[in-house]
Amino acid sequence: MNLEHGIVGLCVSMALALIARAAAVRGERWRLLVPSAALLLLAVYELGMDRWEKTVHAAIRLDLMAEIPMVCVLVVWGVLAMVFSGEKKSTDRAESG
Repeated sequence: MNLEHGIVGLCVSMALALIARAAAVRGERWRLLVPSAALLLLAVYELGMDRWEKTVHAAIRLDLMAEIPMVCVLVVWGVLAMVFSGEKKSTDRAESG
């Protein structure tokens, strides 16, 4: 498995985890859906570039210098969104009742 396949695997698995978490959360799902959509788009882009790479003689992938940091930022955003997307603390329940 090379770097490009690892990027696709990471993007798809993280996006599926974010979508599953967004289905379980009631409010502010956009925090989870935005990075998941961006990760899926990056996975599709990478699959297209993998296909293109086989059609040229010497493919030099300079786009990876921008793509890898974007994936890292989106994964960190997704992890933080999953951590902070839980229920509010018991102070909200105490105030309402």
